[in-house]
Amino acid sequence: MSLLATTDDAEQFAKAWLQKKYGKKLGKVKFVEVMSDNGVWTVKANAKLAVGVLLIKPHIIQIKIDAGTAEVLGYSEAEAMAKEG
Repeated sequence: MSLLATTDDAEQFAKAWLQKKYGKKLGKVKFVEVMSDNGVWTVKANAKLAVGVLLIKPHIIQIKIDAGTAEVLGYSEAEAMAKEG
């Protein structure tokens, strides 16, 4: 039986992990992709992160989580590029 059985479970775990990792630097989080493959959840989120005293920038954060143990296997973070139009 896996600890993270549904997309809601994976999102809740990911949000708690993000809050623990970034603390007060973490702003609004929007999950854009949540999928499971061979017992590993991949959760992708758009998040606002404080990068300075008064500067908040959008970031794309991807977390890989083991569904059976709820252990974070890895994550990546990149600043989101502004769309030009």
